[in-house]
Amino acid sequence: MKELSYVPNHAARSLRLGITRTLGLLVPDISNPYFAELAKGAEDAGEREGYNLVLCNTSFDGEREARYLDVLRSGGVDGMIYAAGAPPAPERVAALARTFPLIIVDEELPGVDADTVVSDNERGGRLAGEHLRDLGHRDILVIDGPPELASTPLRARGFRNAFAGVETRLVEVQGDYRPESARAAVSAALDDAAPWFTAVFAANDLMAIAAIEVLAGAGVRVPEDVSVVGYDDTRLAALVRPALTTVRQPVYEMGATAAERLAKRLAGDGANKPRKLVLDVELVVRQTCLARERRSA
Repeated sequence: MKELSYVPNHAARSLRLGITRTLGLLVPDISNPYFAELAKGAEDAGEREGYNLVLCNTSFDGEREARYLDVLRSGGVDGMIYAAGAPPAPERVAALARTFPLIIVDEELPGVDADTVVSDNERGGRLAGEHLRDLGHRDILVIDGPPELASTPLRARGFRNAFAGVETRLVEVQGDYRPESARAAVSAALDDAAPWFTAVFAANDLMAIAAIEVLAGAGVRVPEDVSVVGYDDTRLAALVRPALTTVRQPVYEMGATAAERLAKRLAGDGANKPRKLVLDVELVVRQTCLARERRSA
């Protein structure tokens, strides 16, 4: 074998044994450091369990996402970890979960009976809101995530609940977790005078950083004129200047936990009934927020 540089045929071995020792991971945007960290957690845990990992990037494209689900289901992997970006119809994913080992991570998929590993999105939104509320901000631009994802209304609701009983002007605009959507939202909200808002809450770090770029380009200082809070605590959050205040998700742990649970399912020692695990979040205070007296109209 050594003289001939022989390498076993993985496809033939998998066909004979009926297993591939490979897991599939679908993520919506591998260029986002958040999903890179999730993939690293899944890969490290999968390797410890004796599995390789195949990564598929869907680019928040619904057709591409559905196609990858079919490709992985067709036999290339033993099980799948699915971080939804533009999920197909719930009944289609639910049918897949009934016939194929599937773990949902990062985004809940209502109506899909599968193990799910997520973070506490509503609490995260509330932490961001409480921070800005306690700093005296009442006029706030909120850049939400994609409407089809479960995290979007949860983060927005948590943020709004932080201001219950407080007179505020909270304006929510639709984003899609990509920087371009935040640039458009902030540009549209600015006018020739000073911005009407004293703070921005963006539903992920990439949008928060893009918001800071647009504000700086318009001569608006962060945090002296406008405070900014992000969400995720990707590695970029600590590297930008000013360093971004954000809500930290345990993203590596989510990826690792999802892979560990899938490996247990495949080994036959997982719980019979699918379970949902909700990991805690925390606020990380850095340099993009300052206390603000409420401005008169």
